[in-house]
Amino acid sequence: MSRREAKALLRECCDKLLSECISLSFEYLPLPNPPLEIPDFPAQSPYNLDILNRQALGISSIDAAGFLYRLELVTEDFEPSYIKRHIAPEAEREKWLSKNIEEISERILILQIKDWLYSALDEESPDTDRWYLSVSTLIGLSLKGSNIVESEGFNLFNSIIFARKPGELPSIKPTGRHQIAWNGKQANALYEEIGHPSGVLAANSILDILQIRQTHKNTVLPYWLERLSISKHLSSLLNIPLRVQNLIIDCNQNNCESLLMAAIHTLSHTPELSKEILFQICNSENVILRRGLASNLSRIDSEDRDFCVSLLENLIEDEDSDTRVLSTTYLGNLARLDRALFIHFAKKISKKQDNRMLQRLIESGLRHYLSLDSNDSEELIPILWINCNSESRSQLSGMLIEIAKINQKSFLDISMKIYNLDKISHGDLVNRVTLRNSDLGDIIRNNQ
Repeated sequence: MSRREAKALLRECCDKLLSECISLSFEYLPLPNPPLEIPDFPAQSPYNLDILNRQALGISSIDAAGFLYRLELVTEDFEPSYIKRHIAPEAEREKWLSKNIEEISERILILQIKDWLYSALDEESPDTDRWYLSVSTLIGLSLKGSNIVESEGFNLFNSIIFARKPGELPSIKPTGRHQIAWNGKQANALYEEIGHPSGVLAANSILDILQIRQTHKNTVLPYWLERLSISKHLSSLLNIPLRVQNLIIDCNQNNCESLLMAAIHTLSHTPELSKEILFQICNSENVILRRGLASNLSRIDSEDRDFCVSLLENLIEDEDSDTRVLSTTYLGNLARLDRALFIHFAKKISKKQDNRMLQRLIESGLRHYLSLDSNDSEELIPILWINCNSESRSQLSGMLIEIAKINQKSFLDISMKIYNLDKISHGDLVNRVTLRNSDLGDIIRNNQ
């Protein structure tokens, strides 16, 4: 296949994808109005698919130089490095282009949308025709869904919110204690770019369309909501918490995590609604959601510990074993942050006949607990030893030997408590300790 043929295939694929995207967007009319327009020449929203398609394909057909330029940009950014090192780079490039027609076409189309938006969001002379071309293509591409449009399309969507040309949004680096020059008195100096009123209306329209289509499980909406939820300003303007709540019930394995993270992010913006969503997740029939929630308890703790503890109470009783184990991991944080709460939950878990939870408890927070209380004043170790499996006992015996090195009396007291509760379990302790330290094993026997 010649290079000319590869370009022709790409050109054909780009035109086909462009037409498909515009047609798909027309299923959800009306299209969002442009954020910027000339007062004397108000925008006319297109209602004829054929006319808009012909306009888009006509511009594409006469813009051969633009197509080649965009292809060159994509090639420079995404061409594998081995091609340049190849003995015949041109031929190898042809193979790569031919094998990745769809992906490359999508990236070229993203750049085309970017160019159209650049004209549409020009404050001095906004091109409303280019606006409808760009927004209809962006909507269609987003509805089709892909990893490419998740990231690249979001940047274009962000430009619409602020009615700023792509690439012209200010880059504001947050200040904080992590910076040497940080001054606490200037902490409020950080500002957030304010969304353009008409841009926000257009952005909400786009999100509404994506939300209608979300039943097909293939839009980029969950991933965009997660990114938008970080901003308090945008979260409010674009109704992010409510959108998340409406989607979370029917989410699937591919987008559950994004929606969950969006709900967690909005805890600091809209605490009451976010808590409602997270409690809804805690009681959901969707096991993927519950596992995700259990994995992120530490994040929730940073916003509201009391609420996090209430979730933990439910999650450690969950019918799903993985959910129970993942929630137990959070006790590692509690051991360092709130000793009383750690002990409360450790006692509850230590009495359960759940070897995986016991193992996770031992792995996560028990070492820190013993580092502060080598006497085990709460008597966690004896109960854990009797109830846990062989693997966990191996870890526990190692911790007990470490205690014996610094506090032999405490070690012997713990050993005797195990003996009084279960002599058979105590015998296992003696054997395990003896294998690692025979002298210490003799001391235990003499202490019986």
